[in-house]
Amino acid sequence: MYTKKTNNLTLLKKYRYHLLLIMVGFCWLAMLNFILQLDQQTLIYPDCDNYLESAQKMYLKFTGHYYRPMVMAFITGIPYLFGSSDAGIFQWSLWVNIFCWLGTSILLFEIIKGFAKEKVAFGFAVLPYFILGNVVLSFHLLTENIFVFFIMLAFYLLSQYYKTGKFWYLSLSLSLLLASMLVKPGAKFLAIIVTLFFIKEFFRNYKSKSMIFIYGSLLMIAIQVVGMKAQYGDFTISYIDGVTYHNYLFSKAECLKNDKEYHQINNPRAEYLFSLDFTDQKKVALEDAKEQVQNNFPNVVKAYFDNLLENFKSGNASVYDIVNHKQTSYFSFWKSVVFDVTKWQNRLFTMLGVLLAFYFILKFYKKDKFYFFVAFFIGYIILLSGISSGQGDRFHLVTFPFAILLLAKFLSDTNWFKLSSEPLQK
Repeated sequence: MYTKKTNNLTLLKKYRYHLLLIMVGFCWLAMLNFILQLDQQTLIYPDCDNYLESAQKMYLKFTGHYYRPMVMAFITGIPYLFGSSDAGIFQWSLWVNIFCWLGTSILLFEIIKGFAKEKVAFGFAVLPYFILGNVVLSFHLLTENIFVFFIMLAFYLLSQYYKTGKFWYLSLSLSLLLASMLVKPGAKFLAIIVTLFFIKEFFRNYKSKSMIFIYGSLLMIAIQVVGMKAQYGDFTISYIDGVTYHNYLFSKAECLKNDKEYHQINNPRAEYLFSLDFTDQKKVALEDAKEQVQNNFPNVVKAYFDNLLENFKSGNASVYDIVNHKQTSYFSFWKSVVFDVTKWQNRLFTMLGVLLAFYFILKFYKKDKFYFFVAFFIGYIILLSGISSGQGDRFHLVTFPFAILLLAKFLSDTNWFKLSSEPLQK
């Protein structure tokens, strides 16, 4: 009896910060939900409809979705296995998002405590909770929190690989990066670049049992692209990339060329593209991209940087759309405050992320590849965001927890607080 009680106390002491992170997270979530009525909102964005449709196609029709790949569809649609209604999918999505939101901070804590004291690591791990855009997006059927969790888990495993040299950590890390493109297709070039960096490790370990993780992810990607070819006509992860750069970046460039104001809604170019079948959408978007780069390049560059600026300075659109269903007197005040906070958080963390990414890429590209990859991820996402606009802070906020990680490492290296353990192996 005494031994059992002692063991329980030992476990409680070992995981006290993890439990405290979960408690703080739920308390903060409950408070924001109370003042903003987040669980009372009924607005469903077109992207959310797409994700619901992708789950329906996978579980009810056994087909793939033209825009939303299979891993996100698989996660979203699990309740269909138990006879769930569409409303149940949205409820499930909330719990998945909350799990990933909490899990991201716990993983961040685990990484930071590898080079800093636990109390310091806890302080930094709490910070992502106060990124209000991520909290609000948890109440929508979207990919952001799931994608951040995938990438943070991949980086945690990569940090373990650099510490221990055990290949299975690397295999599992890269398998998650590869699978992330089946959550968010825009991650495909990130996954490919990072995976190619470790190509020598693959050849040395291709017979290892640990390679099953990578082989599994590659098999899922193969199923996705072959399925898209069979169903829609092209070997592709998704058709969303062509739609995005055609309807946002190059449509804005065309407006600049003709001295017209760009509108995301009522965009004739977008309406024409959506009137085509998916194979033709891909062809038209690609041909238009080639033509504009060749003949309208200055306006393409201008449109790109205009998108970057908009994605840098915007607040969270989901906060802007929140409705006061309970008619509380304090609602408008807190809605305005939270929206302004998301706007300034976007600016602060984007700038912080860019500066830290630049610093760590220059300093660590030879010295410590782990922090180089984290910095590369931040830079990749922010640069990629220039192809789209009108999404508020959705593009950049996925980088904020990683900017916090680099900030912790930067302050650690500059002796703002003492280390508690050895740094990652080089």
